[in-house]
Amino acid sequence: MRPFFLLARLRDSRRASLLLFAATLATLVVAAIWFVNARSALADAYQRLGERNQSLSEAKVREQETRLRVDYANSSRQLLASARAHGLAPDIWGERLINLRQSQMSREEALPLLATVQRAPDRLFGAEAFEIAVTHPDEGLFDPPDSADRKPAPLSLTLRGSLLFQTANDPGTHQGTSSP
Repeated sequence: MRPFFLLARLRDSRRASLLLFAATLATLVVAAIWFVNARSALADAYQRLGERNQSLSEAKVREQETRLRVDYANSSRQLLASARAHGLAPDIWGERLINLRQSQMSREEALPLLATVQRAPDRLFGAEAFEIAVTHPDEGLFDPPDSADRKPAPLSLTLRGSLLFQTANDPGTHQGTSSP
C-alpha cells in the first residue's frame, strides 16, 4: 500500500507535482537534445563512411592502374630482351611514320616510294594500311596502257605504317656477319 500512498500524497502536494513535472520535462529536453546530436553524429558518420568508401574505390583504381603500368614495363623489358636475343638492338634503329591517304601519283613516282617500304636488311616496314589502285577503268595495275596517244592515268595509293631503319651499324645483326 505504500506506493499507492506515495502517489496520493504527490497528487495532494502541488509543489512536489511541479518539481516532478519539471524534472521529467528537463529529462525529456536533455533526451531530445541528445537524440538530435546523436542523429547529427550518425549522419556525419555516414558521410565520412561514404567519403572513405569513395577514397577506397579511387585507391583501388589507382592500384590497378599501377599494376598495369608495372606489367607494361615488365613486358617492355621482356620484349627488349627478346629483341636483343634475336640480334635486334633497339638503340640502332630509327622510326619514321608514313601516312599517305588516297594520294594520286604516276607509276614512275609510285615505284621508288614502294621500293623504300620493301623489306631489306637495314629497314623494315610495318603496314597498318596499304592500298594501291588504278584510277582509270581501262587500265590494269600490272599492265600499263599501250596507247601512245594518251598518258597513263595516275595510281591511287594509300600507305600508312612505321618504317624502321638502321641508324648505326651493328656488326652482329643483319649485315652478313655473325657475332664473335
